[in-house]
Amino acid sequence: MSQRIKMGLLSELPPGRAIEKQILARKVAVFNDGGRLIGLESECKHMRASLVKGGAIKDGTLVCAWHGWKYDVGTGECTNVPGFKLKKYDIELDGDTIYLLLP
Repeated sequence: MSQRIKMGLLSELPPGRAIEKQILARKVAVFNDGGRLIGLESECKHMRASLVKGGAIKDGTLVCAWHGWKYDVGTGECTNVPGFKLKKYDIELDGDTIYLLLP
């Protein structure tokens, strides 16, 4: 059974932006990639930099602002440093409210 985490409102999440929350020891985020909502772990695998603060998402690629690590938002895979992967989370919309589902 998944735990629903209220992340925010769809009307307040324009394309190219993200909402981040800390849930116990993990940071998670919902990214809006051109209208597609994606739930991901929100710390870069390189040096744990926030992928929300200063990071950029466009056309299915999330780029860390610190050192340029790139992630495929569809799979979570790091595309320029193989072997690293962000955890993905399902998203649920209830009206205008965005929920991230933790397993």
